[in-house]
Amino acid sequence: MRRPLYMTALLILQLALVIKFTPPLAHALRIDAAPGLAPGGWPAMLQLVATAAAVAGASLALVFPGVALARHRRCGLLLFLGLPRWAISLALCGTAALVAGALLVAVVPALPVELRMTAILIARPIVAGGLALATAGVLCAELLRRHSAPMRATDAGARAGSGRIEVTHPADLRTRIA
Repeated sequence: MRRPLYMTALLILQLALVIKFTPPLAHALRIDAAPGLAPGGWPAMLQLVATAAAVAGASLALVFPGVALARHRRCGLLLFLGLPRWAISLALCGTAALVAGALLVAVVPALPVELRMTAILIARPIVAGGLALATAGVLCAELLRRHSAPMRATDAGARAGSGRIEVTHPADLRTRIA
C-alpha cells in the first residue's frame, strides 16, 4: 500500500519542483550567469564553464525525483523495502501538505472576498512547507536506502534447511554419503 503512495509522491514532487523552481532558477541564471559578458579569452571561457556547471547542477537537482521514480519502477519491490519507513512517512506527509495547499490555492477564487487573502496567506506557506518536507523525505529515503531489503520472517523460514553443510572442495574434505 505504501509503495504506490510513495511512487505517486515522487511524481507529484517532480511536477512541483519543475513548476515551482524552474522559473526563479531560470531568472537567476539569466541574471547571475550572464554568459558572454566577460572579456574575451580565458575569462569568457571560465564564465561559460561556470554557467554550464550551474545549468547542469540545477537540472540534476530538479530531476532527482524522476530518477528515483525510474529506479523504483525498474527494480521493483525490493528497492522499496530497503527505504527507511520514517523517511517514506515524511515524504508522504509532505506530499499531502503540498497537495492540500495547492488545492486551497486553486479554490481561492471561489471563496468569499473577505476570506481570499486569509486563504492565500495560509495556502502558500503550506505549499512551501509541503514541498520542503516531501523533498527532504525523498532525499533521506533514497540516500539512506539499504542495499538489500530487510529479511522477512517468511523468508527466514523458507531458507532454513536441514542444517547440514556439504563440502565439495578440496576433494580430500568432500562429504561422503555412507
